[in-house]
Amino acid sequence: MYAPFVISGILEEPITEKVAFTNTNLLSDVLNAQLQLESYGEGVKGIAFIYIVTLPADDIHVESFRYRKKDQEIHIQMRLPFAAVESSSLEEVLHLMAQKYLDTMLEKLPSKNIPGFDWRHFTADVQNLFERKGWLMSLALG
Repeated sequence: MYAPFVISGILEEPITEKVAFTNTNLLSDVLNAQLQLESYGEGVKGIAFIYIVTLPADDIHVESFRYRKKDQEIHIQMRLPFAAVESSSLEEVLHLMAQKYLDTMLEKLPSKNIPGFDWRHFTADVQNLFERKGWLMSLALG
């Protein structure tokens, strides 16, 4: 992995500019600048998070959360609802992305039991960082 935190997307053309490149780069730049994975132990060297924002009929791209012990990397693919992204502003999509990132970590990391990785400390720091940035504010999406 070229950086400890990598953010990307599998996207439909109409919403591409709302996820990539502004928001994916912003998320990865902030995570890489503010958090050091070594602070949470030796178990994880990289986290790649890919947002899937495709039409509801897409059954090719599936959600996944995998830890590769050999590489000490977490690879994640999670969906954001296409309609919500399509009807939201660039800033609202950033909030959706940040919330999905945090929710995914809180839901999936406890069951992975990754040796040498303090997921509780990591998720608390991610939540604190996103709150300081104002990215976890409630959104009224219509």
